[in-house]
Parts: sequence; C-alpha cells; structure tokens
Amino acid sequence: MQPEKIAELRVKHLEMLQSLITRMAGYGASFKSYCITLTTAVIGFAFTLHRPGVAALALLPVIAFGVADAQYLRVERRFRAVFNLVRAESWDAMPSFDINLESAPKQSFASAITSWSIVWFYSPLAVGVLLAVLGAWAYG
Repeated sequence: MQPEKIAELRVKHLEMLQSLITRMAGYGASFKSYCITLTTAVIGFAFTLHRPGVAALALLPVIAFGVADAQYLRVERRFRAVFNLVRAESWDAMPSFDINLESAPKQSFASAITSWSIVWFYSPLAVGVLLAVLGAWAYG
C-alpha cells in the first residue's frame, strides 16, 4: 500500500481514539451536571417536607456520581495513553485499528479519585450538602 494511504489510515485511527477520549470527557461533564441537579432536588424536597434528615440523602448522589466520574476519568486517561502509543508508532506500518485498553498502562483508581477535577468539584458539593443539613436542623 502507498505511504500516503497508510498515513491517512493512521490519522483515521487517531481520530477514532480521539473521539473516544472526547466522549469520556463528556461523560464527566454530564455526571457533574446530573449530580448538581439531583442533589439540589433532594435538598429541596427535604426542605419542602420540613425533614432535615432527608437532606442527608443528598450525599448519596454526590458519592455515587463522584465514584463514577473518577472511573470514567481513569478510563479516559488510559485511552490517552493508547493514543500516545499509536501516535508514536511508525507511520510506515499499517495501523491495526485496535481500540482496547490491553496495551494501555494501568491507571490507579486512587489517582483518578484524587484528581483536581474530582476533588475540587465533589468535595465542596458534599460540604454544601452538610451545611444544608446543619442549616435545616438549626432552622428546622
């Protein structure tokens, strides 16, 4: 096959990987949006019922979405590593169009959950929920 055609195919392979990375990043933004919506709804429901204990349930979506967001961030980082591996391959060789995480270096869940994009979003949200619960108890 001609070198120009192989280069085109390699670019297509990189574009496929980039679309996966973009999709993973989009999930993180969606998780954050859904988390705020659900947390606000639970706290609003608790205040409407005048039941401050119910407001504490708003911590559940914060934790659940935080864990899911960290997992998607971990997978996104692994796909970025696959992208870099494919990018570094010889441009003379035919691309494999392999899209899997077997060749990607491992990423720990701990490094993902302690990422600034997770910690600096979900921690203040959890503190806000706790303050809302305390406020509900105080003004009960």
